[in-house]
Amino acid sequence: MSQHYAITMPQLSDTMTEGVVVTWEKQPGDRVERGDIVATVETDKAIMDVEVFKAGYLAGPLADVGATIAVGAALGYITDTAGDVAIAADEVVAEQAQTEMIPHHAGTPIVMPQLSDTMAEGVVVTWEKQPGDAIKRGDIVATVETDKAIMDVEVFQDGFLSGPIADVGSVVEVGHPMGFIVDDAAKANDTGVTISADHKVQDTHKVAPHAADKPAHIPMPKAAPAQVSAEGSQPPVGRPQGRQASPYARKVAGQLGVNLTGLAGTGPSGVIVAADVARARPSMQEVAHSLPQVDVPGQGRKMTSMEKAVAHAMTASLTLPTFNVTMNINTAALTAAAKAKKVSVTVAIAKACSVAMAKFPRMNWAYQPVDKLVERANHDFGVAVMSNDGGLVVPILHGIEKKPLEALQADWTGLVERARVRKLAPAEYSNPTFTISNMGMLGVSHFTAIPTPGIAAILAIAANGPHGTPFTITGDHRVLNGADVALYLATLKQTIEAPESWLGAGGAAAETVAGAAATTSAPVSPIPEGNWDFPVVVVGGGPGGEDCARDLADHGVKVMMVNNEPFPGGECLWRGCIPSKAWRAAADVIRNRAHDADMGVDGTNTPKLNWEQVEKHRRWVQTSRGEMALKADRGMKIDVREGYGEFVDAHTLKITPVEGEPYTVSFGAAVIATGAPAFVPPIPGARENLATGGVLTSDTIWNLAKPPKKLGIVGGGVIGVEMAQIFRDFGTEVLMLERHDRILAEVEEEIAKALIASLEKEITVVTSADIKEASGKPGKMKLRYSNKGGANKEDVESVFDCDVILMATGKRPDTSRLNLDKVGVELDGAAIKVDARCQTSVANIYAVGDVVGGYMLAHTAATQGRVAASNLLGHASEYDQDRDCGVTFSRPQAGFVGLSVAQAKAKGIDAVEAKMPMSIDAKAMITGETEGMIKLVADKATGRIIGVHYLADHTDTLIGIGVMMVAGEMTLTQVAKAIFPHPTQTELFGELARRLLNRLRRTAKK
Repeated sequence: MSQHYAITMPQLSDTMTEGVVVTWEKQPGDRVERGDIVATVETDKAIMDVEVFKAGYLAGPLADVGATIAVGAALGYITDTAGDVAIAADEVVAEQAQTEMIPHHAGTPIVMPQLSDTMAEGVVVTWEKQPGDAIKRGDIVATVETDKAIMDVEVFQDGFLSGPIADVGSVVEVGHPMGFIVDDAAKANDTGVTISADHKVQDTHKVAPHAADKPAHIPMPKAAPAQVSAEGSQPPVGRPQGRQASPYARKVAGQLGVNLTGLAGTGPSGVIVAADVARARPSMQEVAHSLPQVDVPGQGRKMTSMEKAVAHAMTASLTLPTFNVTMNINTAALTAAAKAKKVSVTVAIAKACSVAMAKFPRMNWAYQPVDKLVERANHDFGVAVMSNDGGLVVPILHGIEKKPLEALQADWTGLVERARVRKLAPAEYSNPTFTISNMGMLGVSHFTAIPTPGIAAILAIAANGPHGTPFTITGDHRVLNGADVALYLATLKQTIEAPESWLGAGGAAAETVAGAAATTSAPVSPIPEGNWDFPVVVVGGGPGGEDCARDLADHGVKVMMVNNEPFPGGECLWRGCIPSKAWRAAADVIRNRAHDADMGVDGTNTPKLNWEQVEKHRRWVQTSRGEMALKADRGMKIDVREGYGEFVDAHTLKITPVEGEPYTVSFGAAVIATGAPAFVPPIPGARENLATGGVLTSDTIWNLAKPPKKLGIVGGGVIGVEMAQIFRDFGTEVLMLERHDRILAEVEEEIAKALIASLEKEITVVTSADIKEASGKPGKMKLRYSNKGGANKEDVESVFDCDVILMATGKRPDTSRLNLDKVGVELDGAAIKVDARCQTSVANIYAVGDVVGGYMLAHTAATQGRVAASNLLGHASEYDQDRDCGVTFSRPQAGFVGLSVAQAKAKGIDAVEAKMPMSIDAKAMITGETEGMIKLVADKATGRIIGVHYLADHTDTLIGIGVMMVAGEMTLTQVAKAIFPHPTQTELFGELARRLLNRLRRTAKK
């Protein structure tokens, strides 16, 4: 039997979703070989050739010339059997023949430059430009890793970058092309090639930049000759008997303690040269590889130079006999003093370590093979910094012992900027005398760092705790002993806690502030240090972004908030909570009049809706609150910008304003709070009719000129239910369709059943519905659907004629405009993946609100915004969904706080509940609002209240008590003893608590 492979429409670019068939270069039955062009297609970029990489015979059916084919869909097929010209009509072909699009342009080559005398090849680290980008003489188009460092590649011709370009990680020989320059953007080629370590082309494909959080798969260039230094005062060793050695080799041998006898020489006539000496003394790499190696299953990739160096250094560190000493230090005074002097806490701590080291110089020494100690007076401290790609880089702050804080701060600012993009010169990262690693900024409560050969001690600083900040030194026992380190830490503690003794004018300021915080260390903010335009930018001005920005500004942090609307408020204010509740308020007035006659008030049961006044009132509430919010934000010194924000890299945001040119700002940390738009499922006709207004969403329903006479609603969640009842009260006939077996799936089951029974008296609800089509035009729409409603539960198809259709099918985050791939932020489906601290996979970027999924509620977003701000300020804070709450503004209103019994049991909690109907409540009987119930959920073991669930006309008021009980971890006993006023519906809580306590007491006796 023939084997078939699908020739699929390739994807040329991230924006390409489909292509149009222009020509077929082969016909069914023709033989095709790897690399053959079988067709041409027109994309959103240009007309391109489709190249296949599977030998065989072309088979049909072929897509028609002029046909539009989606990316990934079949253009045609390849078979392995001659004469087989078409697949069977019902055949499903799953296997694909690899295809690619190849344009045919070249240009002026950009060659791998020779950046050092020893360089023979380089590894492509980054492309700073992309194919099609305009480039000018002097532009940096790429960076490459040489045998010395990471260097820039500069071009000396104007034009446009074009492929084929060498992939990141490709090894390119000096003088060979890395890419090309063309004189016309239309000629730009979007092809990338993978070049292996032996300079062979392994793969050809479209260009796809590496995500910022993923290191490139970089093959390493061939090893360069060892670089050795002969600095120092050690005399050269003597000439080996009967052998020749260069003077420089003898000098290096003296410095490194290498015996030249028996050493093989590689110089002319066997002369021993410096490189031979360097090889004789084991390098960190050789030490690392001489230790036992353990095989690991899986396909490994080559390490980058940085990764290799760290791996070798860490393995070589196993040869050091080390020990750890920890002391808690109060950093409050130093933090305040550093702030007063406008220097970073990092620089201040480094200076304090240097000041304390004056009394203990041995901390700055190092062991030198063989059996030597290097006594160093220069304080060149390595300080760990997180780079933009997530790794750690250790730039060196030189001359700390002799420079004032201001000069050190200036040095440090430049070092950090270069370290984050891994652009340090060798002198800026080689040979530290002491190292400092501050993982406290990441919330780590305790850790020990690893010293590497060349230093005697490394300092690990953890997060501030109730007893201060743990400072742990790991020392090389060949140089230091326990007493050395303990005494040094005691002196360092005195130095840090009394900075006025060595900080001068700044110390006085520090002393004043420190007096107010005698026992508690100031929190250390994890906002990365640097010369940023803004320490924090917030992208999105809804409840999450605004609360985050306000908390940060309230603590003195300079913050910018980018919002794609003129006023803050987000969906809640402009398309959600506020406008819907304005409509709900008008609907409530109409609904409440039905009760008036029962209470003795006649003549009010025929209210008339004034739509123009309803809309006027709604818009007044929205604009008033928007203006108030913007005024408050600006009053708090938040820099509010209107426009769309997108990431350029992990510390740069591009802002596209409504008017004017786009611009960029740099930031230390960012908070994403961009919300989630309404989701429209792929129902035939649904998305097409969005533009006409025949289909509405929760984002567009506010454009209605008047209430519809007949409304079709797709989706039975909270939004659908609220809108259904609102328009029912406005006099609209409503049909609600839900594809699941019940509506209100997010509401506690018993509460939902009671509310559904009430709803079905007012509107038509069809569950397990299969929505077939939405068609027509505004005012004359048709909603076609089927459900198993026949006598034998067979599918019955129906059509609902209506004015408009509301797609109340929830919301889904859309992060496509944020360019998250450029910074490496991970997604969880469509949502941004965050932890309980609202931190993303990138340490300096947080995300809150609807964009992270979960409960898409305004107060949830606001809470998460405050959690993110708290963590950015250095205070450990987490969002706990198990204490969250929500209200469905139906009539009666459904609500929840915390967990249901089912949710609690799923978490392993032995939960119990009690419920009371509203019909027995005196106040409810008086007002004629007796429909519904309240349920209390408690942990049986502890008696703690973990959930409250409502169906009541005033849930929006009553829910506050449930929030305080769950958030405050109140027990049944505490609530049972509380005094509630009578007659109010709040007294039900005391009665519920007593009822549940009595039940638990009775069951405990059995």
